[in-house]
Amino acid sequence: MDRKSITKHTGFYPWTVDRYERQQHPLKSANRTFFLTMAGNRSRTRRTPVVPNRSYDLRLSTSMGGRKPSHFFNIILPSTVHENKLMIPVKFVMEFGDELSDVATLTVPNGHFWQVGLEKGNNEIWFDDGWKEFMEYHSIDYGYFLVFRYEGNSKFHVLVLDCTATEIEYPLSKDCNKNVTSSRERAIQAAKMLKPASPSFMSILRPYQIEKATLYVPVGFAIEHLTGDDQFVKLQTTDGKQWDSWCYCHTVSSKAKNIGWAQFCRDNDLAAGDVCVFELIKMNPVVLNVSIFRLADY
Repeated sequence: MDRKSITKHTGFYPWTVDRYERQQHPLKSANRTFFLTMAGNRSRTRRTPVVPNRSYDLRLSTSMGGRKPSHFFNIILPSTVHENKLMIPVKFVMEFGDELSDVATLTVPNGHFWQVGLEKGNNEIWFDDGWKEFMEYHSIDYGYFLVFRYEGNSKFHVLVLDCTATEIEYPLSKDCNKNVTSSRERAIQAAKMLKPASPSFMSILRPYQIEKATLYVPVGFAIEHLTGDDQFVKLQTTDGKQWDSWCYCHTVSSKAKNIGWAQFCRDNDLAAGDVCVFELIKMNPVVLNVSIFRLADY
């Protein structure tokens, strides 16, 4: 309804129309105020012409097992820029958190992808290790608006809108995926080449996993191989040495598991960025063989 129509139907004088809009559409008014305020900050990236984004649709993703992809958005706040990490909405975490691994793949519309670590704790999940590089490469600043489409298997399609609420023009530089050649990526590739014969999972160690001495076990592996109540498991290195470790539920309602491994971390001098492959070699008691790919070696 335009201003003349509002005046006609409500009897408000023109100078009271703004008050009416704020009363009837508080969110719309707040959004307009926010973006008008932020529009003064010039975007550091060129904007894409307004054309239909044919690739960004609601088709069912095969990796989602027939489920409709789930979407969420985040407005980048000053705290996000300062802390160099982004919190995933709690409602999304409640529905999909158990199936997220320690690393997420973020893909932008031009096809370039980024590997970003996930920090988990206190029923919260954050985009963390690698998030700073993602923001810097796309010149993301506070006031930007990001839309995430979850496609399963810890993969997200990301749209980036600047302070004018317009989608940016994504960089096309050949070195966009420069982190693929980093030491971390080489360690990950080496771990993937291991191909254990028995059930296994891989973990890229984050600082909190070392500091809090807590290993997150993916929900799929936990459901199939770590059923039952809390229990002791044995972590074994390739030389046959073993450590007793306590395995317990990630949260009260979660089917994922955590393993306390403080002594194992200390004795094996593990550090953030190291990659570990855990292979189930015995069921009763549970024994996980741990292959370590140290970041410093790559």
